[in-house]
Amino acid sequence: MNAALDTHDKPDASPESDAKLIALARAEMYAGLSRLLASPEQAVATAWLDHVTIIERLLMADEALSAEGSRIAELFALSQAADLEHTAEDVAALVGASYGALFEVGDRGPPLAIREELAPNANAAAKEEVARFYEHFGYRLGDDYAWRPDHLSVLLEFMHFLSWHESQSNDAALIAGLRAAQRDFCQRHLVWWVGDLADKVAARSDAHPLLQASLRATKDFIAVELQSLGD
Repeated sequence: MNAALDTHDKPDASPESDAKLIALARAEMYAGLSRLLASPEQAVATAWLDHVTIIERLLMADEALSAEGSRIAELFALSQAADLEHTAEDVAALVGASYGALFEVGDRGPPLAIREELAPNANAAAKEEVARFYEHFGYRLGDDYAWRPDHLSVLLEFMHFLSWHESQSNDAALIAGLRAAQRDFCQRHLVWWVGDLADKVAARSDAHPLLQASLRATKDFIAVELQSLGD
C-alpha cells in the first residue's frame, strides 16, 4: 500500500493509473477515519491502540491526494505527542472515555449524535435509506453495527468500500456509477451534518484533542471530496 500511494516523480504514469492511485488514497482516508471514529465498544476501536500507524497512513494518503485544507498534519502531530507522553493503552482509554461521554451516555440520550438519524434536523428515513444503499452495492454490515447502519464510522467505511472498488475497476461505466454513488451518498448522508458535529466537538472542553482533530479532518476531507466528485 505504501508504494501504491506514491504518485510523485512518475512521468510514465497514465491518467488511468493516476486515477486509480487517487481512488486508492481516498479509500485509505475513509478507512482510517472510520477506524478512529468507531465506538470504543467495538473490536475495531482497538484502532487507538495502533493510532500512530493508522494516522501515519492517513498522512501518506493525504499527501498523495494533495488536498488543500486537510488537517491530517494536525492529527499526526497530536498523535506523535500522545505517543511520547502515554502508552498506547492509556491513549485508547482516554480517547474511549471521552468518546463515551460525548456520544454514548446521558439521561436523555448522548450529548452529541454520532449517528445520522439522531442528528438535529435529520431525515427520519436516514437509517433506512443508507441500508438501501448498502444492499444495492452488496455492502454487508457486521453484527456489531447491524442495528445502527447510520453510525458515522459505518458511513465512512461504506465510502471506503465504494472508492476501493473504484480503484480496482477498469470499466469506465462502472467507475462513473461508483463515483456518482459516492457523490450522492456524501451529499445526502455526510456533508450536511458532519461539519456541525465537528464544530460542536471542537467547542467541548471534555472532548479529547485527538477526537477533535479526527472530526476536523473528517469534516475537511468530505468537503473536498464532495467538490472533487462533482468534477
